[in-house]
Amino acid sequence: MDDHQRARLALQCCRTRYAPDSRVTVFDVTVGSTTTGSERDQLVLGGSVATSELEAHACEAVQKATDGSVKSELSVLADERGEQTVTVSVAPVRGDASSDAEQVTQVLYGATVVTFDCHDEWVRVRTPDGYLGWIETGVLADPRMEGMDAVVTHEIAPDEVDHPIYAGTPCRIDGSDVVFRTGVRAERTGFESKSTLESDAAVRLPPDNPTDEDVVEIAQQFFGTEYDWGGMTTDGIDCSGLAWIAYRVNGITLPRDADQQRSMGETVSRDELLPGDLLFFPGHVAISLGGDEYIHAYGGDDAVVINSLDSDHDDYLADLDEKFELARRLI
Repeated sequence: MDDHQRARLALQCCRTRYAPDSRVTVFDVTVGSTTTGSERDQLVLGGSVATSELEAHACEAVQKATDGSVKSELSVLADERGEQTVTVSVAPVRGDASSDAEQVTQVLYGATVVTFDCHDEWVRVRTPDGYLGWIETGVLADPRMEGMDAVVTHEIAPDEVDHPIYAGTPCRIDGSDVVFRTGVRAERTGFESKSTLESDAAVRLPPDNPTDEDVVEIAQQFFGTEYDWGGMTTDGIDCSGLAWIAYRVNGITLPRDADQQRSMGETVSRDELLPGDLLFFPGHVAISLGGDEYIHAYGGDDAVVINSLDSDHDDYLADLDEKFELARRLI
């Protein structure tokens, strides 16, 4: 095994130890070499890492594995950190810098994202829930507003505003007006908020003490919505996106994916399920309606549907019942 092979193996181990989840960090490191005039070439690390700590780990790992000189030409994303705001109703976040790449999630109008490096017309971002991906630069602008402490509770139709504004969108209540952040100005849409105490208010401050019924109420708004991998709106949503929105409107921000969400809250027995509890299956999450019923964005039906864990129920899904893993309570 030569030095390049040892270096690549060391980098694989380093990635596994310090940056195992590419959804939330970056460790894209390659190894090359340059002639130094000595008998051994100097190894050169290229590519990108999220932080200077990861850069140091990569250099140390290769140096120990090869006992040779290591030069870093790594791009450290933290050194390029900025902030911008989404200026469209919803922006797809892609796995790579291409419109053909997989949509891994979405970011809603007015949300502030952390920006890093650019590639052509794309910029790498960290979404408000910590997810890394690529957004087209044309849908972003510099942030200029603070105090966006209210949230849209259900979709505001285009006849009330200039474009659809989806549940989970951040905003501010200014008197009777609702103000949204476009990045360059405060945009008064002409949409007036009802009292935040009204149960059907389209905009409100997240409750100080959200209830399980609050979570279920938001989830049920999406009943019948088309299933869309990475989706977060009534135009299309996936299972973890449904859980994310239901809790986000109620002031609780979850991680984006089901396997990340299962670390939240505390485990509860399947026999003691309450509305709002999260039910986990392999690669899937649902929201309990209490008892045996649950709502979820289900690829098998290509929609948000209600099913049951009761084998005598018409909407029983034996496959999910058999694969049930655990339930977690967040409220």
